[in-house]
Amino acid sequence: MLFNEEQIQIAKLVQNGFTNIEIGEELGYSADCIKKRLSKLYKTIGVKKRIEFVKWLANNPV
Repeated sequence: MLFNEEQIQIAKLVQNGFTNIEIGEELGYSADCIKKRLSKLYKTIGVKKRIEFVKWLANNPV
């Protein structure tokens, strides 16, 4: 599996249009923590921006 369970949760929230603040509130983390976790996800799949991540998720359901 490419992502762990927490990363899947974050990816699904991003895909549903949640902001970093909203994701943090949903999962009990700060927005900065979510930003760092997203950066790690981006690096894992080779994208640099949130929009690229959303497009990647559209073609690669998690």
